[in-house]
Formats: sequence, C-alpha cells, structure tokens
Amino acid sequence: MYGMHAMQYEITLPAGYDMGIIRERVATRGHLLDDFGGLGLKVYGIRERGVDGSTLNQYSPFYLWHDEAGMNAFLFGGPFSGIVESFGRPAVQHWTVLGFEEGPAFGTPAVAAGKHVVPIPDETDPVAFLGEALDGLREHLRRDGAHSGALAVDPRTWQVIRYSLWAGEAPESDEVRYRILHLSSPHLAELRRGRQWDQPSSAANSAPGSASGAPAGH
Repeated sequence: MYGMHAMQYEITLPAGYDMGIIRERVATRGHLLDDFGGLGLKVYGIRERGVDGSTLNQYSPFYLWHDEAGMNAFLFGGPFSGIVESFGRPAVQHWTVLGFEEGPAFGTPAVAAGKHVVPIPDETDPVAFLGEALDGLREHLRRDGAHSGALAVDPRTWQVIRYSLWAGEAPESDEVRYRILHLSSPHLAELRRGRQWDQPSSAANSAPGSASGAPAGH
C-alpha cells in the first residue's frame, strides 16, 4: 500500500499585486492537472490582503498525492517547471498524511480552504497526540459545509497540519484561510479514508537480533 503525501508551496506577492493575474493563470491552466496521475487533489488556493484576515497576497496551491510516483513526476520535469519559470523555485513543504476524512458537504463544489498548524510538544507522546488530532479533524469536519480534510505531519519539525476544504466560508478556527479558484481531483476516490498509520505487528516487533523480542533498533 502506498503512503499518502501532502505538499504545498507559498508564493507571496507584493501588496499591490493584481490578483487577477493569478485568477487568469488558474482559469487557463488549472484544468491541465484534472487528469494527472497519482494526484488525489490539488487546491488552487489564494490569500488576498484584507480578505479572511489575510495581511498579504499569496498563491498557495495544496496537494494530496496517493503515491510518491505522481508527486515526483510533478516536481521533477513535470508541471512544476511552469511555476519555476514564472515565480522562481519556491520551497516545497511536504508532509506525511496521517488521516483523510469526508465531511457532510463532500461531493459539492469546494470554494474555500483552511489550515491549522500546531507543534507536537517535546514532552508529549506523538502517537497519543496524533490520535487526538485525528479525532479533532473528524470533529472539525462535522460542521455544516465541510467538504473534506486531511491531517499530516512533518517529522523534521514535528509540526502537525489540519487542512480542510469547505463548500462555504472556512471557519475562523483555521488561522489561515484560502479562496479556492479551482480544484483538480482526478484520483480523489483513491485517497485512503481514515487513519493512515497502524501499530506494528508482533512479527515486526520480534525482529532478528532482539533476543527479548523487543523492537530492534534502526
């Protein structure tokens, strides 16, 4: 089974930038990923200064990949080259997806998105923290207008993100909110629902080299 991955890059634009340029870009190019292999969904999200509490203009696409091959094909020699040509090469944030859930508005057009980021405290058991965060995602998506959402973690920084799509306004509990200009979702049905990590099996824990049967170090 392939692991799911989330990805986002943020292109911050000048305060006086005409966001109509981004709207036109998405209107003319957004459909090009509507059948891209391995792509669960791409949110063509923007933030506009003075809208939804934003203090800046930003083009912020967000992706959910159901396998690494599609993500790699996009980044290395694929459509990402168009971003590089237009804006330079942005840093690409990348997370391991730990949960994906549908909301009551799944199947209707998503027009907004929200992101909530929280660090896992050093003294906290990450497994317990992530379990509670997944419960929080499910609770978040019980609201009217919730389309779907993902929970993901960056194990380099131990930051957890909750990214959710909405058929109406994204809630203010999502500190960062986006307007969706287009949604490409060629393999949305292939995104695994629910919890994305499992406890290791007893066979895996009884690895060779561990006389006691405890997990072998790696």
